[in-house]
Amino acid sequence: MTKEDILKRLTENFQNSKIDVQDLTGNSNHYGILIVSNDFINISLINRHKKIYNIFQNEMNIEIHALQIRTYTNEEWSKKNI
Repeated sequence: MTKEDILKRLTENFQNSKIDVQDLTGNSNHYGILIVSNDFINISLINRHKKIYNIFQNEMNIEIHALQIRTYTNEEWSKKNI
């Protein structure tokens, strides 16, 4: 699964969101994901991550070996980047 494939799938699931995907090793199997979305309002960190893992459940441990996930609401992101 390529970085572009991951970005496409995340964009489909998190519309109107800031999404960044990085290939952490250059081997297309360890990725860093940043999503800034108001879809995460009132959702715990663990449930945010579960939501993302569910999107890639068929690829985990086969095509994708690791995901580094960072999720923020727009307000959380604004406060973090002041």
